[in-house]
Amino acid sequence: MKFKKSLMAAAAATLALAMGLAGCGSSSNDAETTADGKVKITMWHGFSEADGKTLQSIVDGFNKSQDKYEIDAQLQPWSTIGETMVTKVTSGDGPDFVTTGADNGQGWSLDGTFQCVSDFYDNKDNETDNYIENVVDQITFNVDGNEEKCAVPMGYAPTAVWYNTDMWQAAGLTDADIPQTWDQLLEVAKKLTKSDGSQYGIALADAGWAPFMKGNGTGLYTTDGKVSINSEENKAFLEKMREFYKGGYTVSGMDDTAARESFESGQSAMVIVGPWEDQAATDKGINHDLFPVPDGSGSYTYPDGTKGSNIGSTGLYWWVTSQVGDSAKKDGIYEFFKYYNNHDNQVKWSLGSAYPPNNTTVTADELSERPLIAKISENTSKSFIGIAGLKGGFGDIAATLDTLTTNTTRTDDDIQSLLDEAQSKIQGYLDEYAEN
Repeated sequence: MKFKKSLMAAAAATLALAMGLAGCGSSSNDAETTADGKVKITMWHGFSEADGKTLQSIVDGFNKSQDKYEIDAQLQPWSTIGETMVTKVTSGDGPDFVTTGADNGQGWSLDGTFQCVSDFYDNKDNETDNYIENVVDQITFNVDGNEEKCAVPMGYAPTAVWYNTDMWQAAGLTDADIPQTWDQLLEVAKKLTKSDGSQYGIALADAGWAPFMKGNGTGLYTTDGKVSINSEENKAFLEKMREFYKGGYTVSGMDDTAARESFESGQSAMVIVGPWEDQAATDKGINHDLFPVPDGSGSYTYPDGTKGSNIGSTGLYWWVTSQVGDSAKKDGIYEFFKYYNNHDNQVKWSLGSAYPPNNTTVTADELSERPLIAKISENTSKSFIGIAGLKGGFGDIAATLDTLTTNTTRTDDDIQSLLDEAQSKIQGYLDEYAEN
């Protein structure tokens, strides 16, 4: 076994000892009930702020709306969901459904920790035709030779370029200057930078560049799992970005948190982040607006044929665990999925959490209390999860990419040598998972 570097894989041996559980799940007779006779269903999620309160309100509404099922929404640290969920599901003591990303979700669907939910989509009464096609495509996997939909949209958030409108106007920029290409974005950042070091054009973290490597180059690996990171296109992009950093148009050495702080403190004029920046900037008194992360000229091709997109996303979904099987809980979970993603609750979720709606019937007027959330939702269909489409190894691959990009921006190390090293490491990870 070569799964030592993955949480998913670390639990594989344990799962092998419990194939009966993963194979058949619980029976309807095993479903725990509440004092008033409702089937009790356990949910795990990691939302601890306004988004968590909004989710709990939706759960409470569901529990009151019918008399058959009771959802017990349990707040868990995201690290707990990633580190202990598999073991607990294997022992039958885990959540019945959980929210996590499509990266981990694919591996856990393939190894039997999660059970796919294609039958939920097959039922037109569940109104899944109202889901955003691009969001569903990213949890559609090949499982044992069959194409399966393995999750339901929960919170899918594209990134955008947020900009300080006061700084924008002071630099003499107008709507006509909103960049349409990545190169134009860099040029706008230069115009927003002050030579005395008091203002930077953009707060750009030098890690988490998977979307940028796809939009501006050849990505890390192709959709059929072949390594593509060591290319002339990627080298040219990294050389361009090194020159940009050395030019002093962004603060070097920032992670995502530091980049947001730079924007929210008024140190930087732009930042690339998800929709939660709206409330954060408001709280800090920063007048702001947004535009889509502009396309690059990259040749990486997404599964839908799209090229050039630099719009990344935080893609969270609902997943049903294998301990549910065909028990009475499954019907209750499906009823909740339908309830959660209906029109009214998606309006409620978006206004309360800042995540764009999953339901295409929600209009911009209905989100008028938060117009920038309506605006960023226009980018959802053009956004993609940065590292996905593999059985596992996402943490290793992300770390390899971050080493490459931080060494590009923070050192003078030879970029070709950095690419050679990244190519070798990612190839090793892909080989490791292909063998298992």
